[in-house]
Amino acid sequence: MGERRSRARAALLDLIVLCLGSLIAVLLLEALLRLHNPFQARIKGNRIVLLTNTQYHIRNDIIPSLDAVITFTRNSLGFRGPDPPANFASQLSIITVGGSTTQCFYLSDGNTWTARLGADLEPSLKNLWINNAGLDGHSTYGHLVLMEDHIARLHPKVVVFLIGANDVRREPDAEFDAENVKSRISFHSPTAFIKSLSPYSEVASLVANLYRSASAHNSGLWHHRIDLKTMPYLGPLPPGAEQKCLAEFAPPHYLAGYEVRIRKLMMISRSNRIEPVLVTQPLLAGPQIDDVTGVDLGRVEFAPGTSGNMAWDLQEVYNDVTRRIGREQRVQVIDLARKLPKSSRYFYDFRHFSNAGAQAVAAILSEDLCPFLTRRFPAYQTSAGCLSLKMSQAH
Repeated sequence: MGERRSRARAALLDLIVLCLGSLIAVLLLEALLRLHNPFQARIKGNRIVLLTNTQYHIRNDIIPSLDAVITFTRNSLGFRGPDPPANFASQLSIITVGGSTTQCFYLSDGNTWTARLGADLEPSLKNLWINNAGLDGHSTYGHLVLMEDHIARLHPKVVVFLIGANDVRREPDAEFDAENVKSRISFHSPTAFIKSLSPYSEVASLVANLYRSASAHNSGLWHHRIDLKTMPYLGPLPPGAEQKCLAEFAPPHYLAGYEVRIRKLMMISRSNRIEPVLVTQPLLAGPQIDDVTGVDLGRVEFAPGTSGNMAWDLQEVYNDVTRRIGREQRVQVIDLARKLPKSSRYFYDFRHFSNAGAQAVAAILSEDLCPFLTRRFPAYQTSAGCLSLKMSQAH
């Protein structure tokens, strides 16, 4: 019995020593990385922390509508696109803000809708500089922090907001915006813990980045293509199912909070002499037949217990808030949600754009943005103006 107790005490002591040693090693590594981090550079604002000057090469053998090898690059700002030039103040500078449907993580650098938009506008507008500040998972909570902590200090001339996707079903205490925004530490899961700790810790950020890089190189894409032909249809739904869905995921206080956040985004923009543009969020769901597969996008099961029609109606409730605020504040609104065809050639899942989809998004946005920008910033108009855009789209 005494020998067993001695062994137990020795094992416990070894465990304590191991834990203390590990803690000291982590603290030492944290201190060293704060002094000099050879693996990554980060911009640290009051609340926003952005990874900069990094590049991923992602193998894709899952989604045929995307590149076989995807290149994702962050510049010195932590965004996608060219670094700001020395004469930044004299440029017609545009930054796009949104979540994963703006960041387009699985589209190569030149294939995102932001990059395509720049290419579409360039013949019509001189000295054009455009960057993609989309951040995966970010909602209007994260957009506010990004605007206050970083973009407002840059003073771009225009910010295009594609918003609404990540505000659906979300509350302030949900696990999102965590990897870049300093907020509470989450213990809901190991992944949530590391992500929420990342803005505070160089070690946690390094672990998250190494995991992302390893997954990108070894495991291919994190997203998966949906096969509409094999997806089930929901049968007749119980009476009041759609109303129950709206009541649960779009109650008045959710929508009121969303409205307040959009108004704040508009206020921050205009107080910093930034012209805001609002864009509504489209979905591959709703009362329409997919022209590629023949699938009824209203009856298909969008999520467990949720039909495509229910998902679309829910998204449209948030889009309606965006439209209304745009009208009230005389902000340019581009209704992408209604203008982009609901076709699986443009989406690789219910929400994210394929290469063809990003090109279609850019064409829709440029058609509305070009005349708006030439009116608002006439000094940047080329001799051809928006006529060159119309001619290129006609071909």
